[in-house]
Amino acid sequence: MKYPLRLTLAILLTIITSGCQEEPTAVAVAPEPTTILAQSVATADNSTTLPPQQEQIPPQPPIYEDFQGQPQLSLFPRAGDFRPADDSDKLPFWKTFIEHLVKVTGVVVDQTSEDRAWVFRGINTIDSVGFFSPLAVTPLTTYEVSFRITTDLAEGASAGIGIIEFDEFLWIADQFTEEIHNKHAIGAKDGKRLNGVNQRSEQTFTFTTSPMTKMIHLVLFREGTHDRNNVVFDEIRIEEKQ
Repeated sequence: MKYPLRLTLAILLTIITSGCQEEPTAVAVAPEPTTILAQSVATADNSTTLPPQQEQIPPQPPIYEDFQGQPQLSLFPRAGDFRPADDSDKLPFWKTFIEHLVKVTGVVVDQTSEDRAWVFRGINTIDSVGFFSPLAVTPLTTYEVSFRITTDLAEGASAGIGIIEFDEFLWIADQFTEEIHNKHAIGAKDGKRLNGVNQRSEQTFTFTTSPMTKMIHLVLFREGTHDRNNVVFDEIRIEEKQ
């Protein structure tokens, strides 16, 4: 995995139907931002932090997200390796990619089974997009991640879930800049990467945190050759492995 991953705005409040790309097929459902971290994204600013009393309870495993009720994971979008610095001339382009990603992302309902899932797709001219969920973890601990994924990928494209490790829990409601990443990142693991067409499968992987790891980004990613097909994630579970 090319982490920090050329992947990553908070849990999507609505599916915007205007813009340069189509919305996801099926019935879109707008989840409520019930988690503390999701609520903090209103400014989409790297300086966004939470009140001190809230910093004592970061989200952490065990977590199970099936998108059927109140959100359990706070999902933030990624586009490219890093969020450009505020004074960078690349920032407007990054913001455009984020806006386009938001337009093709959301919780959708299968009209037959009424099953809900998280759906997004690639964006033309950028080879990696996705969403990350910050979670507090314990050093030197093994965790198991399982999820269901449905893909229909072009040749040269891949999708899956990976892990980025950090040395402290950062209450930053946005994709990290390169400066922040380089200061706090410890390492990354590919997790599970899949390719191919018309595939629906259940996947599991484990990882062990380093002696310094205090936070991970659980990253749902889609990389490589662009197409307009959806990647669907569901039944995401992360828990300490016994």
